[in-house]
Amino acid sequence: MNGAQASQIRTLLLEAADAIDRANAIVSTLDSDDRALLVTPLDEISSALHFELLQKLYLRYRGLAEKSEAWDGTMA
Repeated sequence: MNGAQASQIRTLLLEAADAIDRANAIVSTLDSDDRALLVTPLDEISSALHFELLQKLYLRYRGLAEKSEAWDGTMA
């Protein structure tokens, strides 16, 4: 993987994180049974995305972490 590929992957992962956040916002409005069904899996996906996938990219390509601070939810 080169820096350009890592940057593309980061962009897609951040878009996925944004979509998960939007899904969580909708899930929070559901009745308790439906909310209970979805909240844990969404949290697990979000944690894996942020603390495994993105973290590994940032450790290998340190400059990407700086770019992510400016992430505004749109394609770079």
